[in-house]
Amino acid sequence: MSELREHVSEYIQLLEAGDSIAAMQRFYADDVVLFENREMARAGRENCMAFEREQLSKQSSPPRLRAKHSAVDETTGRAYVEWVIRFVTPEGRDMLLEEIAAQQWSRGQITEERFYYEGFVDESD
Repeated sequence: MSELREHVSEYIQLLEAGDSIAAMQRFYADDVVLFENREMARAGRENCMAFEREQLSKQSSPPRLRAKHSAVDETTGRAYVEWVIRFVTPEGRDMLLEEIAAQQWSRGQITEERFYYEGFVDESD
């Protein structure tokens, strides 16, 4: 298995285990830039982790992530993960989000990550 593939695999395992903060600590570069769909970018690992902690504090239970597919290009350092994310809103509604994460890796760390998605599915009904 390639080095980049190993890093992406470990990153996925941490997120699927519900440990997004550990994944960010381990794999985000100090100067990472994260683009959340069409919102303003967040820069810096500490800033991204603070945002993640804030989002997690709003949840009654941690989101459940599952990677459906992933792809790695060793030559360019690019990786792509198709995520299925299930979470419960503060109002108790079961929600589903499917998104693509496009990542740029360098020296074993993510230097840029972009999330692409279209709306949420309310699975409560």
